[in-house]
Amino acid sequence: MSGILDLTEPRHLLAKLSHEIGMLAAEPRNSYAAINALRDAYHLREWGWHGRLEKNPVLQAQIMGASGNETKWEKHVNQCFPDFSLIRELCNGSKHFERDSRDKVEATHQAGYGSPLFAYNAGVLGYGVDGIFVQVEAGPHRFSDASYRIRT
Repeated sequence: MSGILDLTEPRHLLAKLSHEIGMLAAEPRNSYAAINALRDAYHLREWGWHGRLEKNPVLQAQIMGASGNETKWEKHVNQCFPDFSLIRELCNGSKHFERDSRDKVEATHQAGYGSPLFAYNAGVLGYGVDGIFVQVEAGPHRFSDASYRIRT
């Protein structure tokens, strides 16, 4: 049996992700739900491959245009979801206590005034805006609402 506990199929992890997103929507500053949602979103790619696609070349072809291996699946996911690398970096970074100096992403629950992320002249990122916001790389600031990325 694959998976863990009662989560034995990709659809179970997808349902768990949906649950975490619902919790995050209700409480945008809930770090537990945020980290769980990031980890579920990232690992769903792996669960999808091993649980549904790995031994089903017909389904692979329907989804990817041709059958292939796990590397091709990862490439397909990255092409379809350009911000998937952001989810990966946040997921992997959440496992460590101290920030790695090579990390390009910084996350916070609040953007704008009073936030550790600079948000001057950055659209809707004003005082009191809650969610999961990330700053990608130092220098030219690129903000992203990671909670939106998780949901899509």
